[in-house]
Amino acid sequence: MNSRSLLAPPLLLALGCSGTDPRSDTVGEDEAISITLTAEGNDGSGSDEVASNDSNDSGPKLDQGPDEGMLEAGDETGDDCGGVNPPNPDATLTGFVYAPNLEIPISGALVYLTDTDPEPVPDGVYCAECVELPCDAHFVLTQPNGSFSLPAVAGAGQKLVVQKGQFLHVTEFDVVAGNNSVPAVDSSLPGEWNPAAGHWIPRIAVYPTFNDSIDNLLAKIGLGQVDASGTLIPGTEQFDILDPFADGDMLDSLGEMQNYHIIFIPCMSQGGLGEVSGIRSLNIRDWTEAGGKWYVTDWANEYLYEPFPTYQDFHGQDFDPDLGYYDSQASVVDPTLLAWLSALPAPLKNIGGGYPTLGALPSVTLLDNWSGLDAIHDIFVENMQGEQVDVGHHTWVEGPCEACSNTNMVRPMTVSGQYGCGR
Repeated sequence: MNSRSLLAPPLLLALGCSGTDPRSDTVGEDEAISITLTAEGNDGSGSDEVASNDSNDSGPKLDQGPDEGMLEAGDETGDDCGGVNPPNPDATLTGFVYAPNLEIPISGALVYLTDTDPEPVPDGVYCAECVELPCDAHFVLTQPNGSFSLPAVAGAGQKLVVQKGQFLHVTEFDVVAGNNSVPAVDSSLPGEWNPAAGHWIPRIAVYPTFNDSIDNLLAKIGLGQVDASGTLIPGTEQFDILDPFADGDMLDSLGEMQNYHIIFIPCMSQGGLGEVSGIRSLNIRDWTEAGGKWYVTDWANEYLYEPFPTYQDFHGQDFDPDLGYYDSQASVVDPTLLAWLSALPAPLKNIGGGYPTLGALPSVTLLDNWSGLDAIHDIFVENMQGEQVDVGHHTWVEGPCEACSNTNMVRPMTVSGQYGCGR
């Protein structure tokens, strides 16, 4: 089938196609090789082979897939369409893409119409290639406020496709000439894995802790139900909750890790998980290389610097990088993240209770940080075109570290890097 390639929109942080610079695509939120230093943390390409456990190489890797390079939205360079372009539109679809809770706008989501079923999301870790769009398909990426205006051709029985990373929503849609207002329930990210209904979500594993309640955060975005206090109602979660004391051995099995697209290692989960053994470091690298998104916060910092030692230097890493908590008056430095935060509805910029707000962007107050980064490093690898590509950490938020020896130094506070097909 003739098609054209489009960079697959990531779930949280930008993911690049094989052999390309991941920083040349900026989409929005993340994820993983990711560490967020705040108490309330933030979040490829090639073949579908899963990386094997036969190497102790801990150096940087870039998946060597067949793609010619990253394609931005609207860029048809390198397509296989033979000069075929989408037909002239006589209709427009307008609407918004939200998180599964139908409240949080999603920036940079891919929206298009097609007559054929899109590729489903594989049930387990995989190398996320660029999305292949039919040559006759119009497409758009959502604005920072989640809105879209999609050119279309009138006709019944079409499929409206919305995708962001491993979130995929496919809905039957009859297009009429003129404007078509799309209900948010049909255009938003799904909250469950139900392929029969056209719903796919990431397979997520979370080690929950009181310090960083990622399970509650995931529930609040619509992957579960919460009670009046904002706490996950057990049994409603659409992800796996693992006990760091009882289920830590999952990290000793690459096969078990391969069941997931994203694994969260929040602050203090290391207390139950224990040390980062050699086999765990190897499994983490192999799983990430295969396309996994590895998320680490705060005091669990050894689960970042042990498997990925060349990407960053933690303050006091040779002695004790766990600094004690401190606040930081930081700044959002990534323009796409800033645009999304700025576009949030006013009620979402102030969670109340006397906690910091988003009312002074790009300035943000980060509470209860426990780690500090002295440096992040450029990590250059060679892609298939023989070009040197930097896959080292990208900084999303930066600020001072009051618990570090140099309290005036501005440091990366939220970063993400690429390793193979993953983050």
